[in-house]
Amino acid sequence: MKIELSRKLKSFKPFLFEELYRKERAERAKGRDIISLAVGDPDLPTDRRIVASAAGELRDGRNHRYPNTKGNETLRREISAWHKRRHGLSFHPSDEVSILIGSKEGIAHLPFVVMNPGDCCLIPDPTYPTYRTGVVLSGGRIHDVPLEEKNDFLPDLGKIPQKVLARTKLFFLNYPNNPTGAGAGLDFYRDLVKWARKHNVIIAQDAAYCEMYFGRPAPSILQVPGARDVAVEFYSASKTYCMAGWRVGWVVGNSKLVCALNQLKENIDSGPFNAIQNAVAYGLKHHEAIVPPIRARFKARADAFCAALDASGWKFRHPGGSCFVWARPPVKASSLDAVMFMLDKAAILTAPGSGFGLCGEGYVRFSLTEPDARLKEAARRLRALDWGLLE
Repeated sequence: MKIELSRKLKSFKPFLFEELYRKERAERAKGRDIISLAVGDPDLPTDRRIVASAAGELRDGRNHRYPNTKGNETLRREISAWHKRRHGLSFHPSDEVSILIGSKEGIAHLPFVVMNPGDCCLIPDPTYPTYRTGVVLSGGRIHDVPLEEKNDFLPDLGKIPQKVLARTKLFFLNYPNNPTGAGAGLDFYRDLVKWARKHNVIIAQDAAYCEMYFGRPAPSILQVPGARDVAVEFYSASKTYCMAGWRVGWVVGNSKLVCALNQLKENIDSGPFNAIQNAVAYGLKHHEAIVPPIRARFKARADAFCAALDASGWKFRHPGGSCFVWARPPVKASSLDAVMFMLDKAAILTAPGSGFGLCGEGYVRFSLTEPDARLKEAARRLRALDWGLLE
């Protein structure tokens, strides 16, 4: 029997980060001491208080049954309480909050509940690759919106063609931004909400890095009056609490969209394990004690690593948040050439900017999710590189 895979599956390239993992394993198999700064996988362990809470929840037999797909009430109420403290926003725990198996899952599923074949989705360039997944599988079209350094890596809404807007249904955004580290302020969100209401476009703001800010707290788009009419916002426990492997996130905002996403999920999954949901609820309840040290650690890493890049001739803007530094190498080179040069000559693996979109060409993304000693060693190796060998 000949098994023929679907045309849509064939349209997907190998996921960038899986390709980088494979490259890292191959180089380590050769006996090389590879420092991987390619993937944003937090090295800091989950706070021991959250772990202790989870251990207790694991022993509670009530948690061993099926969870509610939209999330258990304990977690949804803690999410609502946290947003009230953090953003001054009130979300109804049943209609405006839904729990996700990591925000990546909800982001990939959202296009299925709002897009029809031929509808257009606006996606930033450069961008996190998962924004494309659900659009492609739902039969939608993609229009790339450049994020350029001259515009502080914010989209120029006025340059989106009218003929594209006429069939646009959805716009994915992400601030603090992966991969650029840029932030967005309330003034930008006000303009965006006004624009979205005018053109009848749904905004999906990915706030996975909202607590990894290095200056003023990152705002929520939903703080803008009228935003709840057009927007949802995705959150993640992965970076906030260093719980990447636990797989919990949530979505808040427009109740019709939140409930529709949950309706889809009821037919696909049964939600995260209740013990893990309750552990995340503990983290939210004790957020102000747990998260500031994590944020301070990543800010210190960003400051030190940026100082090393500056001394090595790299060109970049200091990130306003996230766990990434987005930079151009000391000599003119393609993203892939620069990445392979560092891997070959310094045993450092990074992510090529071109893997995030056409506008990422010429950039390299460094992830700061390695122990401080390894980041210091990476900085030493970078300073020792003779980039003249690449010219």
